[in-house]
Amino acid sequence: MAFPPWPGAGHHPLSLANPSFYLLVAIIVVFAGMYAFMCVRYPRRKRGLEGFREAATISLGFLAFSVVLVVVLAMKDPVGNLSAYALDQVVLQGYWLTFSVPVVTVGSSVHTRTRGGIPWLVPSLLLAVTMFAVLFAFYFYVAPPG
Repeated sequence: MAFPPWPGAGHHPLSLANPSFYLLVAIIVVFAGMYAFMCVRYPRRKRGLEGFREAATISLGFLAFSVVLVVVLAMKDPVGNLSAYALDQVVLQGYWLTFSVPVVTVGSSVHTRTRGGIPWLVPSLLLAVTMFAVLFAFYFYVAPPG
């Protein structure tokens, strides 16, 4: 099994005009709206705002990474190669985000709450990266488009 080529031009259409992409953007807008509402409604509740930022940082990080990845892929080569297609599918099919966001959120929370006594942050990130690689391999090797 050869290492996949770098994403580039090919014959697999990559489009941002689909419900999955719009949902990713909408979730980011919802987070921003929730934060704005908290800032306006509870401006002096420092712990509440810190709690929101702590809880939302991981989710927003994954969502922002995902949006940037699919936008860059679609803008660079609207008709990409199999690697570009596989990356696009890892994000837009949602399985990776469904798995990785809660795993890293729990790992980060355990790590933070125990002040590093239970060091789960790095292993949870590695697990999320591994899941990304597994799903990429699935879309590249096992289930490429017909």
